Amino acid sequence: MDQHDNLLGVFQSIYRWRKTIRNVCLLALAGSVVISLFLDNYYQATTIFYPASPQLANPELMFGNTGQVTEYYGSDHDLDRIAEIATSKEVEDYMVTRFRLYDHYGIDSANSQGPFKVRKRFRSLFVAQKNKNDAVELSVEDTDPKLASDMANAAREKINAIGQRLTKETQARLLAAFEDNINRKKTELEILGDSLRRTQAFYGIYDPGAQGEQLSLQLTTAESEIIRSRAKLEVLEKNTLIPRDTIAYIRANLAAYERQRHQLMDKSEDNTNITIRRFNEGLPQISVLQDLHFQARKQLSYDMERYNQIKAAYNTDIPSLLVVENADVPLMKNRPKRSIIVLTTLLAAFFFTVLSVLIADAYRDIRWKDITQEGQ
Repeated sequence: MDQHDNLLGVFQSIYRWRKTIRNVCLLALAGSVVISLFLDNYYQATTIFYPASPQLANPELMFGNTGQVTEYYGSDHDLDRIAEIATSKEVEDYMVTRFRLYDHYGIDSANSQGPFKVRKRFRSLFVAQKNKNDAVELSVEDTDPKLASDMANAAREKINAIGQRLTKETQARLLAAFEDNINRKKTELEILGDSLRRTQAFYGIYDPGAQGEQLSLQLTTAESEIIRSRAKLEVLEKNTLIPRDTIAYIRANLAAYERQRHQLMDKSEDNTNITIRRFNEGLPQISVLQDLHFQARKQLSYDMERYNQIKAAYNTDIPSLLVVENADVPLMKNRPKRSIIVLTTLLAAFFFTVLSVLIADAYRDIRWKDITQEGQ
């Protein structure tokens, strides 16, 4: 019974103050309509893109030096990196400068708080976030629909440029390291080449294979001729019928071959003629120098090829973003929703007025003056 009485009292209070409630609601309705009509229309332009995989700028994958499959779309880490770039101060400052947002937003650039205010204003109209399909959705609001579209596309291109710059900075450091290494190895190669030429000139060894074969053949021929000549002399010298000229000729040949053998086995420091001993002494040194020279040329060739691949990747315009949708000029405003503003204001006015009426009726019998005097 008490609940029915309380509910009846509420309706009685509302009915008693119906004109006041009506007037307040009408006033709120008229005020909200007028205010909403003076609010600027904001248009939202949106561009959608995916982060490109950094592997696209990898020289090994570009030139097929690995069997790894190229991933064209970036991972979650790449998505976070792009989102971080999108909210960076560099992007904000670029947009403020390019589109003259101080003048557009009516902010005094000479004011000490001007940079803070213009960035805050821009951030309130700029959103870059991941959508349900794991793509980056970049939106810009402005009272000018064409400007909103231009700003969204420009922000996306700036993000792309920053992402490319970060990749190219890494490649530039690699190129600098390779250039330094290549120059150092060229110097080392020149030193090895000079050492090899001096050693070859000292020992007279320029073609170890052919010269070694030739020396072996000469020594073998000399040894065999010496043995053959001595055998002839042993037989022919005992025969009185053999002319002395023939014996002298054989002795001369024996002396020539013995002299040739002696020259081939000579230990003297005279390097005008190559000998077997000098050949055996110089061959290990020349072989080591030739091997080092070959390895240095091979490594230099590999480094130069790697350098050229990195340079080709550096000079190639590889995007850091894969655009799904450009920001077109919006045809419909995004806000304000005037009907929602008016309806919300009307309902708020009604409920607050009713609440005020109920509170006023509930405490109307209290003598506030007596309570105040008692408190004193």
